[in-house]
Amino acid sequence: MIKYIKKHAMFGVIFTSAKALVYFVPLLLADVLTTSDFGILEYALAGLGMVTNALFNLGVPGAYPYFIIRKEQSEVKHGFSLHPIILLIPFLINQIAYFVLDLDLSFYLAFNISYIISNQVFYSTQLKSHEKSSFAVILDSGLYIVLFLLFIAYKVGLTDTDINTINTFILCYSFIYIFIAIYSFLRNKRKNLVTAYKTILRFSIHLLISTFLIFLITTSGRILVEYFFGFEEVGVYAFYFRLAAIVVMIHQVINIAFFKKIYTANPLVLDKYFSIFFVLISILSIIIYLVSPYIVRHLSDFFNNTYERFNDIYFILSAQMVMWIASALNSNIIDRENLAKKNNVFFFLLILLVLVLIYLFRYKMTFSDLIYIHFSSIYIACMIQFFSLSRKRIFFKKTGAILTLIFIFQSSYYFINF
Repeated sequence: MIKYIKKHAMFGVIFTSAKALVYFVPLLLADVLTTSDFGILEYALAGLGMVTNALFNLGVPGAYPYFIIRKEQSEVKHGFSLHPIILLIPFLINQIAYFVLDLDLSFYLAFNISYIISNQVFYSTQLKSHEKSSFAVILDSGLYIVLFLLFIAYKVGLTDTDINTINTFILCYSFIYIFIAIYSFLRNKRKNLVTAYKTILRFSIHLLISTFLIFLITTSGRILVEYFFGFEEVGVYAFYFRLAAIVVMIHQVINIAFFKKIYTANPLVLDKYFSIFFVLISILSIIIYLVSPYIVRHLSDFFNNTYERFNDIYFILSAQMVMWIASALNSNIIDRENLAKKNNVFFFLLILLVLVLIYLFRYKMTFSDLIYIHFSSIYIACMIQFFSLSRKRIFFKKTGAILTLIFIFQSSYYFINF
């Protein structure tokens, strides 16, 4: 019992510390970077960098728990050691494009960040699969630890804070993963390595398409805002997204601590707990939205300068967090049931519908209109996931009903009050 408490107490301390950095570092940087530079960083960090990470990773991280936990096919395990070497290819192409072909800095930064995120996701998925949760949390927070070190260096007068300095820090951090990739590859057995990797890819290609499409739906907000408005609006969007995302930390605790159980538990049991979880998360999200102006205004000049004008953006993003968490949890179930390819057509049609809609109304569409459309698309994506599961006689009736009620309530509040 004491050993159990010590183990989870240590995880609690590590998780709280790491996720505090993830939450607060972007908010701290918002006050020391120009709005445009902060927008470029967020565009690269959680916009384009997050979406392209899904392409770079080829769906391989999602294949690990499927083969090792779900199917217990340990004979393909050594094939995963080739993946970090494959990830070096787009990284090297990005260096050539920037230093030789004069690629724009925002894209260069985004692709370097994408390389890092791809590695973080790849290694942390393996750690979570083997219930090494504390190491997984630290690894997942790696980029933010680097940005925090940059912030500290700025505060003690060792460096400036601008997008070029950030770019240098990020590039230096990426070299750590290059070293790990080469070292791990050399020390692992290479017999039948390519054959094992091909086996992994045959499964993961469906995850690649599905993961890319769901990432495009759920994390494209910054990309859309930059395209239709600009980097300053991306900075505003990102700040309030980060502020609203405190509830995502709770999801991350669940996802990390119960990662293995999510891949093995009965769907009826998951449906029960998911539905309760989303009720609690939606209530907490509303409370944080209502209370934060009384707290954050004492901590952030950025908040004081923008809250009155962008209060509606903050509310929609607070509402969006519930649907974002739902799509992430659903993706685990979709992956474990090998249903990723069933979603792809529906996700593609949803993306096409959203793009046509915002294009047709691009001259009449306000900043908040765009964010609400994006919020609605994530809700629809969740319903698509439930529909795909139902076709295999896996039902999440309670969870689907709860999310629909939450969506109706949040939408009603938005249209009545803003």
